[in-house]
Amino acid sequence: MVKGPTDPNTRALINSLKKTSTKYDVRIWKRVAELIARPARKRATVNVGKIGRHTRAGDIVVVPGKILGSGLIPHKVTVAAMNASTTARSAIVNAGGSLITIPELLNQSPKGTGITIII
Repeated sequence: MVKGPTDPNTRALINSLKKTSTKYDVRIWKRVAELIARPARKRATVNVGKIGRHTRAGDIVVVPGKILGSGLIPHKVTVAAMNASTTARSAIVNAGGSLITIPELLNQSPKGTGITIII
């Protein structure tokens, strides 16, 4: 019996996060892997407004769940998430920010410096 996520892409993401955490001795990727390994109904759903309140211009944010489009984001941020609604995507892009996947962020910044987890 399989424990944890059954989606092969999610399992591969969790494994790559754990390997990168071990390789570079960085705890942030291990924590993100733990949050993604939760059941889908217990993963974080974060509104764009919360990202706007807890970040400054130029910050890099990881959301180990889904981003929803409620609220405003007044500045430019880079957001990496598992999934995002269309209104959240447009709100982030209209603010001048960018929305990328977690594997892309893992390749850009394997040491995890300057990255914030929002749950």
